[in-house]
Amino acid sequence: MRIKIRVKTGKNESKVIKKDSGGYEVWVKARPVKGSANKEFIKTLSKYFSLKPYNLRIVKGFTSPTKIIEFIK
Repeated sequence: MRIKIRVKTGKNESKVIKKDSGGYEVWVKARPVKGSANKEFIKTLSKYFSLKPYNLRIVKGFTSPTKIIEFIK
């Protein structure tokens, strides 16, 4: 399964927000430097969905604030 998620970096806390339109927004504390924001993004999202971080993969949008995530079994 794949979903599209918007990421906001440099926030005061890391959290997942479910939007009314059915989408998600993820806030992370890290800045997008050397992949640190992507790492925190995966960690935050895996906690929200009660998954291990290796069960999520960024399919598209490594350097973009809009990412497509794939859930891996």
